Amino acid sequence: MERLLLTIIIIIIIAGAGLSAVSSAAGRQYYFVYDRKNFTEAQRYCREKHTDLVTVDSMEVMNNLTNMADLDNMFYSNNSYRAWIGLNADSWTWSLSNTSFYKPGETEFRLWGDGEPNIGYNDKACTGMYPNGLWYDYDCYSKTYPVCADVKGENIN
Repeated sequence: MERLLLTIIIIIIIAGAGLSAVSSAAGRQYYFVYDRKNFTEAQRYCREKHTDLVTVDSMEVMNNLTNMADLDNMFYSNNSYRAWIGLNADSWTWSLSNTSFYKPGETEFRLWGDGEPNIGYNDKACTGMYPNGLWYDYDCYSKTYPVCADVKGENIN
C-alpha cells in the first residue's frame, strides 16, 4: 500500500507540469485533466483520449480520487474546487454505459452532499465532485475539470 501511494505521489508530481495527473488501481487508471471543459466537452475528451469520464462506484474509488487531486491545479473560483465525474441527470446514469463493466450494486453507488441533488437548472444537470469526495449537481454547460478513466477488462476495449 505504501508503495502504491508513493507511486501515485510521484506520478502526480511528474504530471503536475502538464495537463493531467494519473493514478491506477484494479484495472483502472484515473486522469485529472487540468483544462476546464463543459460536461459535453469533458465527455468527448475522455472518450477520445481514455475510456470515458470516471465512474465512482465505490468508496475505494472516491478515496483514490480525493487523495490524488492536485487542488493547486483545480482552483475554480472563490476557493472552490470542482471536477466532473461521469454521472448525469439523464435518469442519473453513468457516462460509461457498458453494463458488463459493473458489479452488482455499483451503478447505484451515490455520495451526494447535503441537499444534493437539487436540480436547480433549466436544461440539464451533471455531477461534479468536491475535494472531500461529496457530489453535487451542476449546470452541464459550466466549465470545470474532467476526471477521466481508462478501464481494462474482459468486456472493455
